Amino acid sequence: MAMRPSVETQIETNPRKFAIAEPTKLLTRINGEPPIGNGKGRRRNPIITNIYNELITNRNVWFHVNIPITSKQQLASIRMSLYARARKDNLTLSSSSLYSENTKMFDLWILLA
Repeated sequence: MAMRPSVETQIETNPRKFAIAEPTKLLTRINGEPPIGNGKGRRRNPIITNIYNELITNRNVWFHVNIPITSKQQLASIRMSLYARARKDNLTLSSSSLYSENTKMFDLWILLA
């Protein structure tokens, strides 16, 4: 029984067969170590993490979310992610949204108390 070449060898010997016309850069070398807490537990959305961190440091202040929200599903996902984090910290999140006919997007305002 002949040994099959590895996937890597197959890709290197015949890249067009696997739709790789030119080499791609898959990794970026870093100096030092990765950030603390990276890769532990479930993966968290970095955008939601940044929004929540800003809310934590500025409690009881209303903020407008400056990312384009084009569907109700996106709006619900952002809200639920933020509500879940607030609930874990025994805090309350208030939110308000409005659909803009001009931009065809949702505006979202949030407050962490």
